[in-house]
Amino acid sequence: MIEIIQHGIYTSVQDMGRFNYQSYGVPLSGALDQQAFQMANQILNNIPKAAALEFTFKGPKIRFHQNTFITLTGAKMQPKINGLGVNNYVPIEVSEGDLLEMGIIQNGCRTYLGVSGGIKTEKVLESRSQYEGLTRDSRINKKVLLPIGSSSFKPIKGSHLNPPRHGYNQKELEVYPGPEFDKLSQIQQKHLFNSLFTLSNLSNRMAFRFKEKFKNQLSQIWTAPVIPGTVQCTPDGNLIILMRDAQVTGGYPRILQLNNKALNLLAQKSTKDQLRFKLLPRIE
Repeated sequence: MIEIIQHGIYTSVQDMGRFNYQSYGVPLSGALDQQAFQMANQILNNIPKAAALEFTFKGPKIRFHQNTFITLTGAKMQPKINGLGVNNYVPIEVSEGDLLEMGIIQNGCRTYLGVSGGIKTEKVLESRSQYEGLTRDSRINKKVLLPIGSSSFKPIKGSHLNPPRHGYNQKELEVYPGPEFDKLSQIQQKHLFNSLFTLSNLSNRMAFRFKEKFKNQLSQIWTAPVIPGTVQCTPDGNLIILMRDAQVTGGYPRILQLNNKALNLLAQKSTKDQLRFKLLPRIE
């Protein structure tokens, strides 16, 4: 067991998500930064879909009630175990009674805590990812005990996993043309890729929004499928980038589609960060 003593600003249990229920209107959910999440499981030799904890902006305070190994990936959040600093992207041995304290974010926005054997909370529709209206709680917002799996993991001396080389200060989001991209005029397309856009404080796990308006004459479309990374454009010029907890259909034009690299980078951005789109060749 691990005990959440203080829950931080936004702490939740996340895994790879729900993949077989979109036809019923159920969002994918899962870790926003899938790269950092997957690396946490790789470091601990967990199965790829093992659940982890996702911390946003400021992490929790956690007491361990059994011996195990953990790792931290993603953003740096000044972690300390029993008052001593520890590093990201390495296996860390913890003992019963040890206290992990996470600080304020330093670089990025989200940190992942992987535990050997994974977090073993209740599965709902084949996933442990918390989602409002589907799981009992949408996030961890009180003192709680979380079960963890058993594992025979022991780190191999000299082995290591290189952390991502790119920094979270990058400004370019790689995108492909969306289904309605060609309905934009040449001038609008040029403006779209030559502009810097600033993240709004209205952003959340469902969607990220920009402060700036993008003038357009696009009309709404028949409700159509959307996925995480879809960039929608509303009639009044709002650009909305759908994230992991987004709906599965939408009626706004889908002008762009982020690739996985861009979606993971965006997950590490916060209010007032500025970004631009970089167009990739259309996939035939």
